[in-house]
Amino acid sequence: MEADTKKHLVFIMNPISGTRKKERVPQLAEELLDKTQFTHTFALTERPLHATELARAAAEAGAYAVIAVGGDGTVNEVASGLMHSKTALGIIPFGSGNGLARHLGIPISTVEAIRLLNQPHTTLIDGALANGRPFFCTAGLGFDAHIGRLFASAGQRGFGSYVRLSLQEYFTYSPQRYSLEVDGRTFRRKCFVVSLANAGQYGNNAYISPEADIQDGKIDLCLLKPFPAVQALPMGMRLFQGSIHESPYMEIIRAVHIRIQSPKSECMHLDGEFLPFEGVLEVKAVPACLQVITPVADKRVIMC
Repeated sequence: MEADTKKHLVFIMNPISGTRKKERVPQLAEELLDKTQFTHTFALTERPLHATELARAAAEAGAYAVIAVGGDGTVNEVASGLMHSKTALGIIPFGSGNGLARHLGIPISTVEAIRLLNQPHTTLIDGALANGRPFFCTAGLGFDAHIGRLFASAGQRGFGSYVRLSLQEYFTYSPQRYSLEVDGRTFRRKCFVVSLANAGQYGNNAYISPEADIQDGKIDLCLLKPFPAVQALPMGMRLFQGSIHESPYMEIIRAVHIRIQSPKSECMHLDGEFLPFEGVLEVKAVPACLQVITPVADKRVIMC
């Protein structure tokens, strides 16, 4: 294959995000990428949203794929810069949750994730906008946003710390009342969690909407109603067993346009990032807006 016919990959790496060291990624890319198919370069982010700028510039320059090397935040920023382009997203997971990568079956192993880039399969997936800001995995309000904000500022990291914090806060957290407009239908609910799922899980194989379809052009609105304390452990188990949608306390509605109001909620989460909430959250599905390099071809695979 001649050099000028090779596909170019741009790796975008956040040097400080994620849970594992990334120093070996350039060396591994040099060793594992198929040089008969690809050329590649690396770019480091320097500030918030810089990855979006770099990804958009790479797409405009004709890159075959932009590879997000980092956690869920880096993946979100890179994907945001590639929406509605012909350039695919690749993921080398380095986050604590890796929700989108896990949903799509992308290996958590760095070596295997790089090897996956040599396969010529991309899957066309949906995204969504939350108050105009893109997300691709989950967003939401309520207890999970509350815990996520506390966890992000805590000194201790790791899954065990997250579980301990959740159990500690459960007994003092007050579920909120929400006004919802869902594809033109208006109603109210008192909820422990209000989650908006494009993909099925938060990350770490914690499934908030196990049957979510990332290609159906809709968002799963997951309304977890208040439940008695005796159900706290069983509900946590359901989350990781992929059966929370079967609980009588969970209501899931698939919709294209969702508007949520809550005067008392203070924060929201969006693909692992925690943001101030100012009383109104408007979410719109964005169908078939992003190509992602994935290990399995499905009904909307593009052979490249």
